Order: sequence, then structure tokens, then C-alpha cells
Amino acid sequence: MRSRVRKKRPSVGWRMISALLLAVILIASGTTGYAFLRLQQTADGFITPLKGKEKLPLETMRPANVLLIGVDERKNDPGRADAIMLLSFNPKTKQATSLSIPRDMQVTLKDGAKTKINHTYAYGGVEETIETVEQTFDVKIPYYAKINMEGLIELVDAVGGVTVDNPSAFSWNDRRLQKDYAEGEIKLDGLEASGYTRMRKQDPLGDMGRQIRQRQVLEAVGMKLAGPDILTNLEEVSRVLKNNFNTNITFSEAAQLTQENQPGFERLKPLKLEGEGYIASDGVWYFFASDHSMQATKQTIHEITDQQAK
Repeated sequence: MRSRVRKKRPSVGWRMISALLLAVILIASGTTGYAFLRLQQTADGFITPLKGKEKLPLETMRPANVLLIGVDERKNDPGRADAIMLLSFNPKTKQATSLSIPRDMQVTLKDGAKTKINHTYAYGGVEETIETVEQTFDVKIPYYAKINMEGLIELVDAVGGVTVDNPSAFSWNDRRLQKDYAEGEIKLDGLEASGYTRMRKQDPLGDMGRQIRQRQVLEAVGMKLAGPDILTNLEEVSRVLKNNFNTNITFSEAAQLTQENQPGFERLKPLKLEGEGYIASDGVWYFFASDHSMQATKQTIHEITDQQAK
């Protein structure tokens, strides 16, 4: 018997969206003087072009799509894409939208094989994930930003810890950490933040709840990076970012994206994919987006990125 699950998506503000671009956009918009110059130098170290794909220059005031990827990547493990978000914006019309793609969503690869979308990263890295999202949603994605979720431990510690609002109490127990997380506002160090972002079995929203908590931590880190205390641990922050963050967005492009699109980000309208989850004929549990929801989502993205202000 199929276990049907209705997927919901939380409201998302521009600061949360910028969180996965935290090393680029928030720093570009929030730091000055020596910190700005030092982090600009660091940014040069995590610029990674897409293989086999020529990147066109970022034109002024033009619509664009950016894929934000949070990966669970460890030593001797190709990793999985734990969080995938498509950000679409049009600075001329001051519109922006985000789509959080369920990690268990079934997709079709270019060779016709079926798989979960988060597995595409293990198959072919960022390039395979981007290609699959492009094919699935009929869009072009010239820009991406990727952060290693395992590196969050170091990053959270580097900024002096973070404070989040935990929606529901739960316990976490693994070989590194045993902790009870109270409901409400809590402060976390790096290891505690890792447990907070990994738990899903006790969450009433399942994997969706985990994605929400991951975004909370990323947003909190992003705010710390853009804050006045960045100079205190600047060298450590730079080292951690260089080892755990990759993007093909240059520092100057990030500053341009921030300046041009902040009005749209501030009233951003998140999209949600409706559908159901069940075990398919191959014995694997997938999330299947409904045809109606897929068509409506594609149409909204195209309306934002294809139209020009009159």
C-alpha cells in the first residue's frame, strides 16, 4: 500500500536564500575595509568553473537562475546532495522565487535511468546535478554555489557558534554527540549544529524538517559572516570557506547580484512542489511531483526569467 505524503515548503526570505551564497553575497554586501579585501582574496580560492560548460559574463540587470547545493561529502565518499534549491530572479521586474527540490524526488537522467535527485551528485558531481535540474525543469542554470554540510562544524565554530529557533524538541545520539535539543531559541557550537541539521527520524516533517533546520543554521552563519565581528576570526573563517565552499560566481558578480536583486529577494515568493511519496517498482521510496504542480512550477520560473520590464 502506498504511503502518501503531501509536501509543504516554508516561507523563505532573501537572507535565507543568500545563506548558501554566504561566502560570496553576504560578505560582498556586508564587509568593508581589510575584511572585504581578505575575503575577496579567499573567494579567488573557491571559484570553480563548470566542466564542459562555457560561462557567459553576467549582464547588467538580466534575469538568471542559480542552483544552490548543500552536500554531505566526506573523505573517500563522493557524497550526496542533501539540499538543492533553485533561485530565479529578474532585477528589472523586481521578482524572485526559490524552489526547494525534495532530495528524494525521482528524476530521469539523460541516459533514461531513474534515480533520486540527490544521488546525481554522487554520479557526476555538480555538473550532473545541474544538468538533471535543467532537464527536469526545462531551465538554463549558468551559476551555482555549493557548500559541504560536513564543513559546517568548522564554520559554525569559526564564527563563534549560532543561535536558532528550534521548532520542536528532540534528542540526538551518535558516536560524536549525545544531546537533547530543547524547543525554542538555543545556541549551538559546530558539533551541536551538525546534529541539529542531520536529524530527521524524530521530526514530524521528516526530511522536510531537516531541510528547514539546515537552512536555519546556514542563515545564522551567513548573518555572522556579514556582521561586524567577522574580523575577530577572519583567518579561520577564510580557511574553512576555502576548504568547504565552491562556486563559479566571482566576487564582483556576487556584489552585482546582491545590489540588483535585493528588492526582489525581500518579497521573494517560494514555490512548492506538490506530490506524493511511495515505494516504486524498483523497491526504492521516491517523492513524485504531480504533473499539475510540475507544469505550474515551470511556468512560474519561466515567467520570471523570460519577461522583461516594460
